[in-house]
Amino acid sequence: MELEAFCRKLPKVELHAHLNGSLSHSTMLQLKRYHADSGLTDNTDAFFDEFQIAAGDTRNLKQCFQVFRIAHSLTTTPEALTLATHLTLQEFQDDGCCYIELRSTPRDTPHMTKKQYIEAIILAMLHTPANMTIISRLIVSIDRRFNFAEAQEITDLVIEFHKLYSSVVVGIEISGDPSVGKFQTFVPLLENAKNAGLKVTLHCGEVCNPDEVQEMLDFNPNRIGHGTCILPRLGGNDATWNTLCIKKTPVEVCLTSNVNTKSIANYESHHFKELFDAGIPIIICTDDKGVFATSLSQEYRLCAETFKLDNSQLAQLSHRACLYIFDETSRKTVLDKLEHFITHNDLHLQ
Repeated sequence: MELEAFCRKLPKVELHAHLNGSLSHSTMLQLKRYHADSGLTDNTDAFFDEFQIAAGDTRNLKQCFQVFRIAHSLTTTPEALTLATHLTLQEFQDDGCCYIELRSTPRDTPHMTKKQYIEAIILAMLHTPANMTIISRLIVSIDRRFNFAEAQEITDLVIEFHKLYSSVVVGIEISGDPSVGKFQTFVPLLENAKNAGLKVTLHCGEVCNPDEVQEMLDFNPNRIGHGTCILPRLGGNDATWNTLCIKKTPVEVCLTSNVNTKSIANYESHHFKELFDAGIPIIICTDDKGVFATSLSQEYRLCAETFKLDNSQLAQLSHRACLYIFDETSRKTVLDKLEHFITHNDLHLQ
């Protein structure tokens, strides 16, 4: 089986995907049509081609955050959010993803509150079309630019919904522009969420800030996202790298995202190799498949081609990623599907 076909058929889990950043061109067109049919004021005046950031794009990481306004303008009602969720889940399923933890930052719009925003995604995940077999869960995001009161409002909502829908709302995370805000602002809120039974993942080391990276790793999150500026050669230091090696905190690795935002110069210099060689758990993810014009199977293929991994090693990556999904009740179901694929294709796990 050729590599591209193998990567597509390989059962995979997606643990770092932002809903609004994952909207494909096709999904955005359907959302735009929904706006027109519903008679809503159409403020999507930005060109869709501005939404995608390819390898040759001159925009850097900070400028990339500006493109999300395009997706946000298309998901301003519960109905639009439901449609966006269903279409995105279908695309991940078609790409061979059998389990996903979508993440999104709730926001107030003229048509819904933050509470209604979260509820819309939850209900969309609970009431999927009949042909949808992918297991979907929600991680609620707190933006780093929020002050304590705003972050507390979201944390309280996450805890409330986790009590009501513990099978769907599984985690909380900190994300957004890494150059604003301070991690310590959110620590008491994250502690409250952990005590309520929620898992925690953190965007960590997207920019050079060793002191904050150390604070995040010492917090002992369940996973971290990106982990770019942890190695000394990428702006970290020996202390941050040694801490990660000792703690073995799972890292949600997003190769294309890191290259296209200029966080990493190219695929060959990506820190995947050091993480892999150090035995640090790695989860291959897309981050924002719509923005970066990628897919989960493409990320696996790029990883294999760049770092010379064979099919068994790719299957090993997918298998190990299953161990770090936040919904522990779904773990056996996902592992069974993957192990059946491994046996059927005569692959070997170490």
